Amino acid sequence: MGNEQLTLMVAVLSMSRRKKVSGAVRRLEEIGKMVDWEGLAEIVSGLDRTRGRKGGRPPISFKVKLKMMFLQYTFNLSDEELEDQLIDRLSFQQFVGLGYDEEIPDLTTFWHFKEGLVRNALMDQVFESILGQIESRGLILKRGTIVDATIMPSGNRPLSNQKRKKLESEPSRQIDTDARSTAKGGKRYFGYKGHIGIDAGSKVIRKRTFTPAQVNDIREMHNLVSGDEQSVWGDKNYRKKSDKSAARALGIYYGVLDQRARGKQLSKRQLKRNKQKSRVRAAVEHPFAFMKGKLKAGVLRARNKARNSLRFDMWCIVYNVLRASYLLRRQTT
Repeated sequence: MGNEQLTLMVAVLSMSRRKKVSGAVRRLEEIGKMVDWEGLAEIVSGLDRTRGRKGGRPPISFKVKLKMMFLQYTFNLSDEELEDQLIDRLSFQQFVGLGYDEEIPDLTTFWHFKEGLVRNALMDQVFESILGQIESRGLILKRGTIVDATIMPSGNRPLSNQKRKKLESEPSRQIDTDARSTAKGGKRYFGYKGHIGIDAGSKVIRKRTFTPAQVNDIREMHNLVSGDEQSVWGDKNYRKKSDKSAARALGIYYGVLDQRARGKQLSKRQLKRNKQKSRVRAAVEHPFAFMKGKLKAGVLRARNKARNSLRFDMWCIVYNVLRASYLLRRQTT
């Protein structure tokens, strides 16, 4: 192969006569091919505090740190677990680009990198860069946007008003004061909401926001549409008369489900229309199901909204990359 760099899959296969390749290796191969790592590294390059300094240990490549983030949120690993897995797993080392004679980055260095992303609000740029790469491949159809939200529980216990008041004067880094309570289906939840707007044709997430759980879904509606779609879809929680009028004025189909007025029932025509709209709207459940099922997105254990938001951002990004890879494979079969 000369000096050509081995792909992840070829490198792993060359170490063994086995013909089978693990699902983890295939997933990493897909991510590695889909992402412009140089472009992402340029976005976060401002976090380098060693520029212009002489001497000392050379800084860890931003490409390595970014790939470590993809590993962490693809396989649901804590910082400690990520460090251990990188030490033990050849496929992980190959993916991030570490040679056999190179030291594994410690978890403290990686933690500071993520803190820098949060502190400098860089995750929006990272998300948009990935989305732009997907759009450049012609995968986003822009025929419609489907909006939805999911509750993401906090690892903290709900706080009483008295406890919150005390924490205002005596703050603690060990207690999440950003999470809030909400009710759904007769149950109480404490945590956050992840909101998404997906492209109706491809199911790629084009917009996402992250809020405390008590925020009403409809408040995020305008943050989830892109402005170039031909239709907007959502469940009855997103219905708003002024939005319907505005959509019609712009020639956009308003596919939000009808909601019955107080003391009245929906007509047969409205029920039929809701059933038809629901078939389209149901596609928005796919990203959340993938995050919670495949990526094991669950309880948010960080102690503030900003850090938990990074987790949600990465789950959306990993989903988008793997979704785009699937769509490209489907085009060639």
